[in-house]
Amino acid sequence: MGQATSAPTIEQQAAIDAFASGADMAIQAGAGTGKTTTLRLLSNGSSRAGLYLAYNRAVAAEAQQRFVRTVQCRTAHSMAYRAVGHHYRERLNAARVSSAKVGAALGIRYPLRIGNRPVSAAALSYTTVRTVQRFCYSADREIMSRHVPRLRGLDDVSDHQRLIDAVLPYAVKAWGDLQHRDRGSVRFDHDHYLKMWALGEPELDYDFILLDEAQDTNPVVEQVFNAQRSHSQLVMVGDSAQAIYGWRGAQDVMYDFDGTHLGLTRSFRFGAAVAAEANRWLAIVDAPIRLTGNDGLATEICDVEQADVVLCRTNVGAMLEVMSHLSRKRRVALVGGGKSLELLALAARDLQGGRRSTHPELCLFTSWGELQDYAENDPAGADLGPLVSLIDDHGVDVVLEAVANLCGEADAEVTISTAHKAKGREWDTVRIGDDFAHPENPECPGPVPIGQTEAKLAYVAVTRARLRLDLGGLKWIEAHPEGRPGSVRPSVPEVLPGEDRTCGSGLFVDLVPETCWFTNVRSCVDGKDWLRLRRMVNARAGHRCEVCGRDRDGAARRWLEAHERWVFDDATGIQHLRRIILLCTDCHQTTHFGFAQVSGRASHAFDHLRSVTGMSEVQARQHVAEAFALWQVRSVREWTLDLTILTDAGIGLAEPPSPAHRAAIAEQRLTTRD
Repeated sequence: MGQATSAPTIEQQAAIDAFASGADMAIQAGAGTGKTTTLRLLSNGSSRAGLYLAYNRAVAAEAQQRFVRTVQCRTAHSMAYRAVGHHYRERLNAARVSSAKVGAALGIRYPLRIGNRPVSAAALSYTTVRTVQRFCYSADREIMSRHVPRLRGLDDVSDHQRLIDAVLPYAVKAWGDLQHRDRGSVRFDHDHYLKMWALGEPELDYDFILLDEAQDTNPVVEQVFNAQRSHSQLVMVGDSAQAIYGWRGAQDVMYDFDGTHLGLTRSFRFGAAVAAEANRWLAIVDAPIRLTGNDGLATEICDVEQADVVLCRTNVGAMLEVMSHLSRKRRVALVGGGKSLELLALAARDLQGGRRSTHPELCLFTSWGELQDYAENDPAGADLGPLVSLIDDHGVDVVLEAVANLCGEADAEVTISTAHKAKGREWDTVRIGDDFAHPENPECPGPVPIGQTEAKLAYVAVTRARLRLDLGGLKWIEAHPEGRPGSVRPSVPEVLPGEDRTCGSGLFVDLVPETCWFTNVRSCVDGKDWLRLRRMVNARAGHRCEVCGRDRDGAARRWLEAHERWVFDDATGIQHLRRIILLCTDCHQTTHFGFAQVSGRASHAFDHLRSVTGMSEVQARQHVAEAFALWQVRSVREWTLDLTILTDAGIGLAEPPSPAHRAAIAEQRLTTRD
């Protein structure tokens, strides 16, 4: 539902004023608060040339009808196509080629045994193609091991490393194949030319750039956007509580954005009742905003006999809803269609018939029984449990029949959707599906904390309703301890009580005693408070490393990280936290030189130490040696933490691992690094 009036709200006027001042801005826009209208209001008062970056072509086309003529409404892909993609027209229109044929052209001709599983040439080919795709989503300049996806059944660390060793050379070869404009074996798609465009470091000739849906921005697009800061005013708008696509490479770039942070909190979509329900979930994810509803809408939260839409947590949950409504002779639509479930059902039929499947999720399993065992007994396969149960309880033919009987939304009596696919949409009457399960842990008595991902999905789901909302599978939240709506917590003070902002200035090797491993601030602070603390440290440092002065650069894999400075009292055995400092990845890595050694980055850390401090090679080696000598002395005793500067600032603590278990945890984390 659009904004009911053209007169700006107080919050919109604040954004208009900040934009007119030339400030870079990050606007947290809650569900239904008129973010596109707000961006239009910003640009309407300016004669400057602007760019509105939309997340898909339909949104860009609609926006172009509403924005002034001085603003171009585009997608990142359309801009990349104009600059680079059109050179690859012939390859973009080529016929689809199976992964197996692509792999054969790259030299993948034989299966590979990893652990106790044979990995077919087709599976290796699929993994190669996916590796290139993940590289294209990233801000990296070259294909790396982190881009190789994990395969079901190869969950052991050493097995995954063998997969990396096998796939990486083929992925590099595939990327080379894609550089040819008129020939090649790898199917060329739109993400390929987007990545090529980003690697060319384009300069966008606009006075200001408006980035929509910033919470779901791929690193490759964020890289291009932030690179325009020197000559363009940057404005991003989104809703961090709707950042639900991290599993496919998207990342929320709003919290750490260097600019003026504003909010839009009045929803025009729904009334006070749904706003209160939304605030329940916003409190759980510790969002920086809370919503107020539309006074003109009397939204109800009640049981609903027949909803316009049923929103589910999973694809399997959605299919169960489809089958339930079809059994009652109702016309049913499934948002996004049923193709993905159809392919999974066909894969299940192959496995039940003793045939290997080519489905990327199930390609390593040789039988249905093997998949059943994996889903039931292997923690890595737990999410496949609902699919296995669906097939075991109803059979492949029933699932395929249900998919075949789907109709279009225009003809449906009820629409079924996952929360993911419902994002950006709204319906008058919404019921929440039963697969939004109560969080449980049989080994943990008492209430189980609600995960951030689950809370964000719930927030998206409940805010799709305009007039009536049936909580359905989310009714359990009313009795959960975290279900009490809370206000936005105050910001962490810019200087922590008792913090010494001069402690530990400059770059030096500062090794954590072995008995203190995993007693860093992040391990000891409640997860939500850690985010608040990190935001404060970033903001007060001006989003630049407090040692070398460099900013965040995704393309260079350089991030900004909060780091603690400690004072060790040998007489009392107390480890006092004295300061939180913002360091870039390189400075942080140099500080933790021991970790740099075991992770293969010691040479880079040593060079960075010399570059920043001006030490000679002899001086730097002496400095490192002295740091290790001190580390050995401190590591023979246990230390008691003093985190007073955090607790006096109202920051909640979490129990760190016990000293007896820290060495084992450190070894485990080192062996599970990507």
